[in-house]
Amino acid sequence: MDSLTHTIITVGSLASAYYLGSYVKAKSVFEDVVGNLLDKLEKDGFIATKVDKDGDKSLIPINEVLATFNKAAIKKDKS
Repeated sequence: MDSLTHTIITVGSLASAYYLGSYVKAKSVFEDVVGNLLDKLEKDGFIATKVDKDGDKSLIPINEVLATFNKAAIKKDKS
């Protein structure tokens, strides 16, 4: 193997590792930002979430939230 081939392989490997690391880091930062945003919105009462069996949060559709609220209001009026 001559020095030119060795240099091309080395530079290609280093570039691949760099861009793979940048991609993984950017994806991680994006997930952190979205997670923090959803937590803040939930804490402030703008969205409703539930934790599924895997431990992931999922948004509750507005019709389910309204149905629960309406049932509670009807039950309160009857008592």
